[in-house]
Amino acid sequence: MTPVALLVVFCVVLGVIALGRLAFDADRDRVDVGTTLVVWGISALAMLWVALEEGWLAAGQLALLGGLGIILIVTGVVVIARYWRHPRRDPGEGLHDDIPDDVETSRE
Repeated sequence: MTPVALLVVFCVVLGVIALGRLAFDADRDRVDVGTTLVVWGISALAMLWVALEEGWLAAGQLALLGGLGIILIVTGVVVIARYWRHPRRDPGEGLHDDIPDDVETSRE
């Protein structure tokens, strides 16, 4: 097994762990979704690298795999950047988290 193939195995294992965390962790948020997309995008690009070295795929399939990897990474980075400061799933949850406890507010 080549070192690049080991990289693919490692990336896929990390991707499965990220998907498992999304599926079973009650404390997940949108940043976790973005991170999972980035991990799977990196996995797709690592698979592309192996396919290029081994000559397994045709040019169109290589382009499709590379495009998929890039799209997943870009989408994941956008999701992470968008929800970095406010990662919660419920838009109403935690609206007053930045207000100190000694400040009186009406929370209806």
